[in-house]
Amino acid sequence: MEQKPASLMKSSLTSGIYIGVVSILVSVVLYVANLMFETWAAYISYAVLIAGAVYAQLSYRKSLGGEMTYGQALGVGTLALIFASVLSAIYAYLLYAVIDPSLIEQIRITTEQKMVEQGNIPEEQLDQVVDMMMKFQRPPIMAAMAVLVGAIGGLIISLITGIFTKKNPTDVVPE
Repeated sequence: MEQKPASLMKSSLTSGIYIGVVSILVSVVLYVANLMFETWAAYISYAVLIAGAVYAQLSYRKSLGGEMTYGQALGVGTLALIFASVLSAIYAYLLYAVIDPSLIEQIRITTEQKMVEQGNIPEEQLDQVVDMMMKFQRPPIMAAMAVLVGAIGGLIISLITGIFTKKNPTDVVPE
């Protein structure tokens, strides 16, 4: 009896849930440790996404019997990271809207401090620029942007990781 190939969607969803849960746990740890606005903290999130894409691709390749094309690797990695970004967006919405709405003000303060340190914007325009940026710092917009950025980031990450995780089917037919 021939084994049915694994579903791309099911494999992506399963991996995406794992990646999303790990991303949320990392965010919770950073939130509790009051490290959310540290620049280096973003690198941890990137590492989780890259490792997650590789995990999704290798897991799917294994379910296919050890062979996977570049297109399949790209598809499973991108979809998994999209599913993970949806979970992360739900968490972000809850964090900024329900759990701790004061984080929006902390974002504004941090943004203003970084702009002053860089000195690229004249002092008289600083308030206008920060006000404009804060219009996009509302929980629903932040959640929607998280999904969009997750989709684009997932595509870019999967384009790169797919190169290393693909294993083309052999063209040799045994006689």
